Amino acid sequence: MSEKQRVIVVTGASRGVGKGTALGLAREGHILYLSGRSKHQGHTTELPGFVQQAVDEASARGAQAHAVICDHQDDSQVRRLIQRVLDEQGRIDLLVNNVYQVPDDLLAWKPFWKRPVNAHWQAMIDLGLRAHYVAAHCAAPAMVQAGQGAIVTISSPASRAYIHSVIYGIGKAGKDKMMQDMAKELREHNVAAFGLWPGIVKTERLQPALDADALPPEYEVLKPGMESPEFTGRILFAVLEQEKAMSLSGRSWWNSELAKSLGVTDIDGTQPESYAEFMGNPAIATETMIK
Repeated sequence: MSEKQRVIVVTGASRGVGKGTALGLAREGHILYLSGRSKHQGHTTELPGFVQQAVDEASARGAQAHAVICDHQDDSQVRRLIQRVLDEQGRIDLLVNNVYQVPDDLLAWKPFWKRPVNAHWQAMIDLGLRAHYVAAHCAAPAMVQAGQGAIVTISSPASRAYIHSVIYGIGKAGKDKMMQDMAKELREHNVAAFGLWPGIVKTERLQPALDADALPPEYEVLKPGMESPEFTGRILFAVLEQEKAMSLSGRSWWNSELAKSLGVTDIDGTQPESYAEFMGNPAIATETMIK
């Protein structure tokens, strides 16, 4: 393998941030494994996109891309995903934990006592948090043995600010804390763990409303910070190229602010603005470890 050839796993890559991240990382020499449940258009949702389509687009950009159908709510399928990559490639250089499920009624605001418990907990904790832990648990031994690698989890300012619902925030806070603590245990092995906070992302769910100018008035202030789905992948590509992973390990980072420090722009050449002023910044963990 060439020096720049990297083995990358992106979970939940059928559409949205996952697919965009994969496309932002798709370069000649990169070996991508993209996972998700969707076998074909309309299989899991009416939203456009499925795993093989993402693979085809990544391959067109020069990457060696593979589709892996995986229900990330099933631990055994997650283990098989990671083991397949290790069997075929011998290592994992970057694991991007992105898989997530947005409940259909999430944006219809209700207080927590009027929301369903099981359905929302299953989507945003059992899938949105547990699946990330399981994937990291499976990938970490190989990274530790190799003495290199990075685990990145897509999180959100909802870990600090109130966004959408109580369970949504619990899951995002858990992701940030997971990266903080995994980083402590991985540090001596030269393996990084950190989170990323995208801003408002112009996904397949949001873009039609933007095109139709149908967003609520309160979204107007958010437009300068909106990102393409590929922005996260472009940032991670720069992290790999500039060998910055270990210096980022142990906390989460705003996409917008990290991009500025790395000299990364979005696909249209713009620099999305930060929402930190009114949504807050990621927590910085202490160095304390009580074993």
